[in-house]
Amino acid sequence: MAPLEPRVRRQVKQQRHSAPALDVHTYQFVSLIASPVPRLERERHPLLSISDYHDLVARCQQLEKRVFPKAEAMNLREELRKPNQYLFAVLQGNEPALVIAYGVLALSKVDYIARITKVCTDPQHRGLGAGEHLVRSMLAALGDPLALLSAQHISEPKGFTSICGIGSLRMNAKGVQLHVDTQRDVAIRMYTRCGFSTKTTIPDYYGEGRDAFLMNRGIASTAT
Repeated sequence: MAPLEPRVRRQVKQQRHSAPALDVHTYQFVSLIASPVPRLERERHPLLSISDYHDLVARCQQLEKRVFPKAEAMNLREELRKPNQYLFAVLQGNEPALVIAYGVLALSKVDYIARITKVCTDPQHRGLGAGEHLVRSMLAALGDPLALLSAQHISEPKGFTSICGIGSLRMNAKGVQLHVDTQRDVAIRMYTRCGFSTKTTIPDYYGEGRDAFLMNRGIASTAT
């Protein structure tokens, strides 16, 4: 077996220059950046038109309203009008692709900390690893070369691939933060697998009696 670092560099290079197609026959899962319309041509999937991306935001919003209570639902279209806000989506199939999971990543040029402000998986598709792949795609887009490569237990059996290239957001983020309900054990375990650790507990973050963990992690260097 080849040493880890050379294999990582080869696979990172491949990810930068490849854009896997949506496989309608095997129902392969694909993650991509849509913010709400790709800001760079390399971020646009070859099988998705600009109108498809606008529709994608609307479908993510429908899932948002279905999964989260009204008090916690995010207005995605309004949020994505803000600078440095990115929507990530995990899709299945084509014409139209099903939204399996989506998330929002906010980049701050003040403290160079990225913040994951939303992660949502369709209840009918939970347990497949889509949420974890979504988070790892965000980390990879921030420049962490190991984020997706260390998820082989997800990507190979479940057929996940990623459109976003390593470091495709072109920001020197030094870390990532997120909040999670202290009672959401499954989500906490998933974030822990992705390298996050609990920094502190914030009382009543989601409302009276609903505390949150503030979790964070660094971004692995691409230097060799």
